[in-house]
Amino acid sequence: DTCYKFAKVLYECGNYQGASEYLYFHRILVQSTDVNYLNGMWGKLASEILMQNWDTALEDFNRLRQFIDESVFGSSLQTLQQRTWLIHWSLFVFFNHPKGRDLIIDLFLYQKQYLNAIQTTCPWMLRYLSTAVVINKSTRRNVMKDLIKVIQEESYTYQDPITSFIEDLYVN
Repeated sequence: DTCYKFAKVLYECGNYQGASEYLYFHRILVQSTDVNYLNGMWGKLASEILMQNWDTALEDFNRLRQFIDESVFGSSLQTLQQRTWLIHWSLFVFFNHPKGRDLIIDLFLYQKQYLNAIQTTCPWMLRYLSTAVVINKSTRRNVMKDLIKVIQEESYTYQDPITSFIEDLYVN
């Protein structure tokens, strides 16, 4: 617990490198059932993002995603909340990492539990997914079709200029 508390002090003082190192040790030393294990993972991801270490941030993101997907929280609402936070934090990594545009499409569009989280709690994330599909050079044709299908499903509850443009361009 002292390791976690010291890392938190370092983080709050702006020493993200030190916080990252201590949170790494914290993750190694404690069990995944520890009360601060998940908080430490979030802190490590935030530290790497703030230092702009995109490769390490992607590794921490994937580790955190795996933990969230495999863990049983108190309720399915808590799991949904963790996924929603992860979706939002992932934008920093996905739009700065060289492989990020492919990864955001794979996660947001083709991982059912994350697509459901977007549709349920944060439909505005569709604008970022849409942007990634449009600017991605390696986008396959069926990706756009899948995106349009999702945009049409959500158009009755959520629209913004980007999703409306894509819907008008490809559907109307």
